[in-house]
Amino acid sequence: MAQTFDGAQFPDAIRFTLGGSNVATQVVIPQTASKVTVKFSTNAGKIAFEGTDGGAINANFADIVGDAFAELSLSDGIREAKGVGSIFLASATASTVCTCIIEG
Repeated sequence: MAQTFDGAQFPDAIRFTLGGSNVATQVVIPQTASKVTVKFSTNAGKIAFEGTDGGAINANFADIVGDAFAELSLSDGIREAKGVGSIFLASATASTVCTCIIEG
């Protein structure tokens, strides 16, 4: 099920549980966000920039190890994300708690 940041404050965090392995959950990022940080608790995860909420994770993904923070810059220097309106996250092996933090 898609998760959405409302962009009303920065920093902001959401925490949710990802379902079975390789099932994508869309996280909607406000255009004013300049950075997103992702952490998968215990199990490894995957991040993609294209996909469908509830579908299989896109074949073009990056692996993120469990219990590590992955920080991605979205800013183009003038407080606008570079066209990144969503990211797609999936657990690599089983149900996993995911934390996403955005900064403006």
